[in-house]
Amino acid sequence: MWSSHPGRAIGIGAGVGAGIGAAAAVGRPEGSGTDRSCTRRPGGSARGATGREPGIGGSSRVLRGWAMAVIAVVPLDLGALGWACQESLSTSPQIPLNSVVYLRDTPWVESGKDATQGLRIAVLGPLEATVYGVPVDLGPRKQRAVLGVLAALAPAAVTVERLVEEIWGDAGPANPLRSLQVYVSSLRSALGEYGDRLVTEGRAYRLAADGVEVDAVRFSRLVRSASAEPDPERAAAQVDEALALWRGEPWQDLADLPLAGPLTVALQAERLAAAAVRARALLALGRHRELVPWLEPLVEQHPLNEELRGHLMLALHRSDRQADALAVFAAGREIKADETGLDPGEDLQRLQAAILADDEALRVEDVELRARRHLPAPVTSLVGREEEIAAVTALLREPDNRLVTVTGPGGIGKTRLGIAVAHGLAADHPDGVWFVPLDALHDPRLVADAIAGVLDVEVAGTDLAVALAAHLRDQRLMLVLDNFEQVEDAATVVSDLLAAAPGLRVLVTSRVRLRLYGERVVPLSPLAPSDAVPLFVERARAVDHRFEAPEATVAELCDQLDRIPLAIELVAARADEVPLDVLRKQLAARQALDLATDGPRDRTSRQRTLRDAIAWSVALLSDELRPRFARLGVFDGGFTAEAAAAVADVTAADLTALVRASLVINVGDGRYRMLETLREYAVELLGDERDEVADRHAEWYREFVTSTDGRLKMHAWVRLLEPERANLRAAVARLAETAASDSPPGERLLVLAGTFGRFLYHVGPGSEDVEWLPRALALAPDADPHLRGRTSYALAICRGEQGLTDEAIEHCRRAYDLLTEADDLPWAARALNSLAGILHDAGRLEEAAPLMDESIAMRRELGGLSLAIPLSNRARNAFQLGDPATARACLDEVRTIAADDPHEMSNAELLLADISLLEGDVDAAENWLRSAIDTMLELDHQAYRLMEALETCAALAVHRGQPALAATLLAAIDRAYAAEGSVLVPADLALREARTGAAVDALPAEARRVAEERGAALELETAVRLARNGLLSQP
Repeated sequence: MWSSHPGRAIGIGAGVGAGIGAAAAVGRPEGSGTDRSCTRRPGGSARGATGREPGIGGSSRVLRGWAMAVIAVVPLDLGALGWACQESLSTSPQIPLNSVVYLRDTPWVESGKDATQGLRIAVLGPLEATVYGVPVDLGPRKQRAVLGVLAALAPAAVTVERLVEEIWGDAGPANPLRSLQVYVSSLRSALGEYGDRLVTEGRAYRLAADGVEVDAVRFSRLVRSASAEPDPERAAAQVDEALALWRGEPWQDLADLPLAGPLTVALQAERLAAAAVRARALLALGRHRELVPWLEPLVEQHPLNEELRGHLMLALHRSDRQADALAVFAAGREIKADETGLDPGEDLQRLQAAILADDEALRVEDVELRARRHLPAPVTSLVGREEEIAAVTALLREPDNRLVTVTGPGGIGKTRLGIAVAHGLAADHPDGVWFVPLDALHDPRLVADAIAGVLDVEVAGTDLAVALAAHLRDQRLMLVLDNFEQVEDAATVVSDLLAAAPGLRVLVTSRVRLRLYGERVVPLSPLAPSDAVPLFVERARAVDHRFEAPEATVAELCDQLDRIPLAIELVAARADEVPLDVLRKQLAARQALDLATDGPRDRTSRQRTLRDAIAWSVALLSDELRPRFARLGVFDGGFTAEAAAAVADVTAADLTALVRASLVINVGDGRYRMLETLREYAVELLGDERDEVADRHAEWYREFVTSTDGRLKMHAWVRLLEPERANLRAAVARLAETAASDSPPGERLLVLAGTFGRFLYHVGPGSEDVEWLPRALALAPDADPHLRGRTSYALAICRGEQGLTDEAIEHCRRAYDLLTEADDLPWAARALNSLAGILHDAGRLEEAAPLMDESIAMRRELGGLSLAIPLSNRARNAFQLGDPATARACLDEVRTIAADDPHEMSNAELLLADISLLEGDVDAAENWLRSAIDTMLELDHQAYRLMEALETCAALAVHRGQPALAATLLAAIDRAYAAEGSVLVPADLALREARTGAAVDALPAEARRVAEERGAALELETAVRLARNGLLSQP
């Protein structure tokens, strides 16, 4: 295999098997594989017509058919190295170009032990023996040969006959046993305390393995270990150690022994395999430049070895020598064609093509570039942040931006982003990118010392700042100063270094900016939803590989955690012990801090729990600001500066400080907010002050709502209240909690609840918030009638939108009675109008008409009340009763008195479109409808009006002969109603049936299904624009 870059592999032998041992275990036969361009020989060598054999620095002997009983042939699995990557450019099978021969596995001294201990026998060169590192005189040649044969066949017993055959052949002595006894005795004496390792067993001898090391066995084990080693650095070290054992040709002084030939061939083949392992390791390490001169003579000696040739080509290519790499391929192709008549293997051809295309997958960073990175190595992948990394990188590459500060709350991912940016900028800084952790410091005076320590700047008799400046003055270098917030007073150290060293760039991560001249600040926001979900899933699968969850569910969990990476990681890490539905419930109950605990032990204490991460930031606040921060926790969904001052005693300067500390977010338009996890922590800090602050919050919002009610037009008032919806809900809940202390009970609650209910009618009458209204009425049975009447009125109109007609009518009648009793006639008129509207929606059109007329008359008599809404209601009623004249009269008055109100004008135009359709004037209907829709699309809080407009569009589609479009629009309306928690009222259902029912029912079943499925997938505004573009031609 030719190593590319981490995570990718290109070339021969990609990802097959699990190492040499695995190959042996499955019993792969000699020469198995797919390299048809080489002829397999015993021992696994590859040779062509010239008879060249594998070896390093010398030729090997050709096998001559000797017995191979003591040799195990194991094909080298060139894909076994994890660092050679998992993914291949192709899916071609492994092509083991060489098989490696090993001596039979023997329990010798373990590899890596000190060779000076015990008995060491060396055969990788002339036969040598040492005891505790001291050379042993092995005597005459035949005596040496006895030890050599016993070492080669150990620990098996070798018969006298076999020894005679190996040592003397056919010319043995008259008494070979006696000669062998003399030799063995002499060897025992020479080996001293290890002489007893030469054991006699009948007419046989053997070498016992205990305390004995044979360098050939050690070599084999080192190569095997290197082949299976996932770390290329360690693999390179092991294979270098193995190759260093060679002192020349194996069995150099005993080459004429019959056994020496096959053993030499086996060892030379294995040595060649070791060379391939080394090449792959160095390629993976980016040490391709040093590999080239080492590989070139090997390829010349073994021209048909395509693996080594491929490694050389890749090393040359990575050394920016593309032409030389292609020349190596061409030479190999010519030699192979001459000697075998074959073309190069497919993998080598693919490599050539990739080099020609300068395929990015072939590239790997030079070791010199890697050496520039003095950064911590993350143990998990970085998910997301691509845009932020690119933005910060681009800033730092601009000549004028030498100081960039990434800010954000704890756990947002500043450190990981800083490391990623620095990693990518190593090429821009020849003197390196250096990470300086400051989280353990509390004294700003120690920052310069920390920087000097990382840079290894020694100070001897001079000022530290001066020494640092002198060291950095002529360097192009980047510092990553991590967690600067607690030593922010050391900011001048940074500015002084920047002034002294023009080639210096500084990337700071901090929860506060440094406030230095030239500083560029990049606030880091929570993860995008598209990144938060994959992060949760990846971390959850780290603890439970079976983890599966709907994407929407995980997205909801991430939103509840503010999409803060640390919070996501900590909660996801509990996926194996807490069911997903329990996680959701606990997060909904604002228990994120309790869930985001038990982080990895090797993290700093502040990163093991989310609570500790937040506490780290809060602890840096002044004693005066800390309780004010805590009080802000009472706000739900954000707040204005005015509310913060009134409720939490927080000044504008305090808000600025908290924004700087990344504890509060300035969202614009005069509003601020806290991340939910920060807010949860702030509430914890309130302690005994919590009730008092909650009371102040509730009272302020009660006054805020009542003081603005009636002073603005309805839609402007709704826009003002909408950002405060969560705060209003919290205030109602607190007033309900303390209702018994009011006099009479619940009176303050009703003041807010009734107004809150009318607001909900406009923004979400089907929401759960509406349920606060009946609770409030139950908690205030003796409150002032006009307060109970207004709250009953708000409940009535919401119930009407929910389709609970009987309940709505009951509450509306009660509201009218209570308001009349309290002489609150303006609100009684409103209640009467709403009662008529509810009756109308219920399909009781005739019953509703006189009540509408009575409500209009009351308003005219009282004066000061808007007539536009009741007149529009009466127009709709008249239209559905088949009385277009009355409807037009009402609408003419609306258009006169509300000419400057786009909401009422667009509603009137929509009704005029309905009337025109009723009268058969399709062109007029189209004009009115176009004008109404164009206006509504520009306004807020028009969901229900847009649904009504779509109903009219559906009717127009039927008139135009497009029933399928009508079916699509009606399905989109039904989806929108469901999303709002509402239903189509009976009157409108009847109108729909009358205008579109027959045409839609006449559609073929399949056509109707397709049309309705299309509509059910459309958002409301998308459906409106579809109708606008598909039905309403330009005027």
